[in-house]
Amino acid sequence: MEKKTYVVSMIGIASAERNVLRNIFKLSQYRTYSYSVAIPGEAWDVLLIDADDPKAMAEWRQRKMDETSAESPSKSYRPLIPTILVTKESPPDSRLYYIRRPFVATRVINILDQVVQKDLQHPRKRVIGEDASPKIVPETVKPAPKDDSAKESAENEILALVVDDSSPVRKQIELELNYFGIKVDTAATGEQAIDFINNKSYDLIFLDVVLPGIDGYQLCKSLKRGKTKKKTPVIMLTSKSSPFDRVKGALAGCDSYLTKPVKQETFQKVVKKYLR
Repeated sequence: MEKKTYVVSMIGIASAERNVLRNIFKLSQYRTYSYSVAIPGEAWDVLLIDADDPKAMAEWRQRKMDETSAESPSKSYRPLIPTILVTKESPPDSRLYYIRRPFVATRVINILDQVVQKDLQHPRKRVIGEDASPKIVPETVKPAPKDDSAKESAENEILALVVDDSSPVRKQIELELNYFGIKVDTAATGEQAIDFINNKSYDLIFLDVVLPGIDGYQLCKSLKRGKTKKKTPVIMLTSKSSPFDRVKGALAGCDSYLTKPVKQETFQKVVKKYLR
């Protein structure tokens, strides 16, 4: 499938939230569907509106009125621009596209992907004729997602396991992985990790070297000896940076090695490498 970037325009979205969305969109660049924030004067594909801001909603309605009034009276066909509401609460109409606050990368990307697949690849159109009168086009009304779409999404879901005895480290890595649309399980000990690994198949495993009980090296060796798990990429995490530690990690069979605290740019490169 050909890769394409879709441009997202916004009404009423605060600067801080725009920055969060920019970061999420940057991390979508390696995917088939990627997204960018519209710059002034640029044509856009999707519109985000702050549904909790009455002024933003009023501005959007006025834009639609002005656009409809300015349309040529000659008959033509025009695609509907999909609109996504940004809100703290779920809207009463379940057919509307919406993203709830606070932003979660997987949630944002999943909704945008739905818009692309359902509305931009096969856009609905409206007819504009001499009898067209200025009105708000109900472009945000969409059919409810089908069960088979949810099933396909679950099948294509990327799953990672983060094993570290530090709760802040686990949370930091989980958030970074969420930006890639990756679902994350976390474990604080090697024994907990073994329980997860025995019951699930992971696409990536981040493994701390120093753990209570079974350490990271032992767990990595065990994984790489198994027939079904040996191809799973294992990224070792450590606060040490000596060549000996890297050699020890390589002997254990790890695929990559990151020194804590991990730099965001380095972390993203490693994740992209194995997601390819």
